Amino acid sequence: LNWELAEDAYDLCLRKNYQGKLEEGHYIEESQRVILVRDDTKYQQRFTHFSQFYQAIKTEPYPLDYDQQAIIDYFPEQNLLILGLNSAWELDRYFRDRASIHSGALSNALTEIRRNPDYGNCLKIAVWHHALNSAGSDRITDQGFMEQLAQAGFRFFLHGHIHKAETSLFRYDLSPTGRKLDQIGAGTFGAPTQELIPGYPWQYNLLKVKDNQLTVYTRRREEINGAWKPDSRWTQGAGVGALDYYSIEL
Repeated sequence: LNWELAEDAYDLCLRKNYQGKLEEGHYIEESQRVILVRDDTKYQQRFTHFSQFYQAIKTEPYPLDYDQQAIIDYFPEQNLLILGLNSAWELDRYFRDRASIHSGALSNALTEIRRNPDYGNCLKIAVWHHALNSAGSDRITDQGFMEQLAQAGFRFFLHGHIHKAETSLFRYDLSPTGRKLDQIGAGTFGAPTQELIPGYPWQYNLLKVKDNQLTVYTRRREEINGAWKPDSRWTQGAGVGALDYYSIEL
């Protein structure tokens, strides 16, 4: 998402001369006389730079159509499926609190997953950027899509944005063996110092799957040019030393 390309998608107009319908969230009121109106065709180009970067890595461009921004990567040898979703599809410089998952993109991806028998019994992980819960207003507030992921057999969801490693559990069923998704929140891998959360160093997680268990190893770096080391922050109980990892049964 490029802020400058997003800004270029707004056209300056005199309110009295604008003939179209002004939809909430599609324009900015600069003054009583002047408005900025969004050009939806230009607006999609916000992700052009990312699309080019994506193409350099995966040899195909990232789709600019919102309903196609749900990417399935299947690794048959690992029996693993990763679904990448774009939680920033509605965001720009003026509207930073509209993080969400596009319902059409998710529907298209889940339909493809249901129709492909190879995906039936694999480990499914969903990935996007924004958190479901955070102290700020830039979180995903419409969380109904989590129920769809649970029904589709997804077991984990990974996200970033909050700049600290954390974990939680989304329970769809309340039975002991019911459908659920464990959250794995990423830390701040390489952001500028001023973007660090107080009390949290630079961090990243390393995920290892073995047999019927996923283990999350958390690493930290405290100095700008320092070395990465184990981050023993996962408490184990009163009087017991914290660990730099935790394990989850699949």
